[in-house]
Amino acid sequence: MSTAKMTPVVVAIDFGTTYSGYAFSFRSDFLNDRERHIGEINTYNWNSGNLLSEKTPTALLLDKDQKFVSFGFDAENMYGKMTEEERKDNYYFHRFKMMLYDKDGKLKLTRRTILKDMKNKEMLAIDIFTHSIRYLKDHFEKNLEKRDLKKHFMSHDESISIMWVLTVPAIWDEPAKQFMQEAAEKAGIPRASLLLCLEPEAAAIYCKWLHIEKGNNECLDAMKPGRRFIVLDAGGGTIDMAIQEVREDGKLQEIGRVQGGDWGGIYVDGEFKQLLEEIVSKPIFEGFRAKYTGDYIDLFRFFERKKREKQTSLCKSVRMQVPQSFLNIADDDISKLTKSRGLEKIVEWKRDKVHITIDKYFTFFSEVIDKIVVKVEEMLVSETAMGTNIILMVGGFSECHFLQERIKHSFPNCSVVVPPDCGLAVLKGAVMFGHDPEMIAARVVKYTYGVATNTKFIEGTHPESKKTVMNGKEYCKDKFDIHVESGKLVHYKEWTEETYNPIYEDQTSVKFRVFTCDHTYPQYIDDEGCKEIGSLTVPMPNTSGGTGRRVKARIQFGGTKITVEGIDETSKKSVDVRFDFLEGSS
Repeated sequence: MSTAKMTPVVVAIDFGTTYSGYAFSFRSDFLNDRERHIGEINTYNWNSGNLLSEKTPTALLLDKDQKFVSFGFDAENMYGKMTEEERKDNYYFHRFKMMLYDKDGKLKLTRRTILKDMKNKEMLAIDIFTHSIRYLKDHFEKNLEKRDLKKHFMSHDESISIMWVLTVPAIWDEPAKQFMQEAAEKAGIPRASLLLCLEPEAAAIYCKWLHIEKGNNECLDAMKPGRRFIVLDAGGGTIDMAIQEVREDGKLQEIGRVQGGDWGGIYVDGEFKQLLEEIVSKPIFEGFRAKYTGDYIDLFRFFERKKREKQTSLCKSVRMQVPQSFLNIADDDISKLTKSRGLEKIVEWKRDKVHITIDKYFTFFSEVIDKIVVKVEEMLVSETAMGTNIILMVGGFSECHFLQERIKHSFPNCSVVVPPDCGLAVLKGAVMFGHDPEMIAARVVKYTYGVATNTKFIEGTHPESKKTVMNGKEYCKDKFDIHVESGKLVHYKEWTEETYNPIYEDQTSVKFRVFTCDHTYPQYIDDEGCKEIGSLTVPMPNTSGGTGRRVKARIQFGGTKITVEGIDETSKKSVDVRFDFLEGSS
């Protein structure tokens, strides 16, 4: 029985690029009727000032000493009302999750990774994430007490026993997952009470227990045993795509490697921003952002809502409201300025409204949607996708009608399903996962994993460049000893194990450098596609057995993150071994 099953309440935190939020449910409700449990999952309604939302912007405001001030709508509103001098003293981070990616779309994280705020002031990324997770955690606990919800608990203990679930993109690697785990721990969530949940898996679980209907009201039974489907999780920052299969026992298992990239909805915001910069110039637009930050925030709040509105080719243009301050800051009359840039055929100004031709508006979306379509097509033609003809669209960006219509048009032989509240599918599915992590029965390993070892040198087999002498013997260094190959299906709680010997008689520990590789069967750790991702140290304090001692490393790949156990066979004792995938001091 998993740890989650022992807790009376499960809380999921969906920490997104554009929006974040939490949801929770009680163990008693889950046990009473699992199929109706989706309706029993509670979310919090955040107040933006003029509407209620089940998520709040991923925005963080700190004071000059990097102490917490506010998060979400409150952070946006407070920062927008500050004077220029006040903004210089405070730290404001907005949509900072995507700042973790470099210009090539690569995710490189350490404990010393630095992010810059709106005014280019620097701060440790892990502290920014810690503040944000702590806020959502504390907000739930205060909400719990305020609503007197402890009466739902199965336990009558005074202490509140909670299983926390933190969602992460499936395309994230092990260092990124460890980064989020350590940020959560610093925020006050105990390691033993924390689960990581991959976002497309959470969405699949949500759809598994949801009755989905087609437009003709005919029930679409996408979850029959043996059925395979693509989960297209389109968020604000990243796109995650995974093929899932329903097993005979009703559980889900991953089929094929997860695909995706940084092609989320904020890319569209960037295209809109680029058009405005083209009209007034980038320096003037940056001046608008700096001087009228509140109006800048309102402009993109409005655009976020506009992105989700249905537009058709019958519309001649899309109308956007623009703050008067933006019009005032331009060097010249905005209409004349637009004409001087040669943009009058695609942009028309009417007082505080800008009318953008529908063709130009479509281009804001086209490049990123093209990338999504290409990746879905690659997945559908793969061998593992055989028999897959259902695409489940979830995530906030999936609410965009342009994306929905393009997917339907590009894949006419597939049933494209957009479930109700698709923007909450990950959040609510993560709650279900917290109650029963074994809903995802098996996963495909994305890379080949192994460790650097030294083996007996064999003339004619091993290259001379790899020859080294240790303890008077010739060894081949840098050998890639495979623990699990890429593409292998591993089941939940499945362990792999390898046995090793120390090279020196007085050795008191064995340290392994852990590598991944894009290729299935690498020979050496410096082969193309190999990358060091962490280290593993197993203590061997009793040296009486010399080099005849054996140490066993058992690695579990079937969960959402890698777990490790080391066993010193001399003492027969299990050693708590922790993979450290992150560089920098812990």
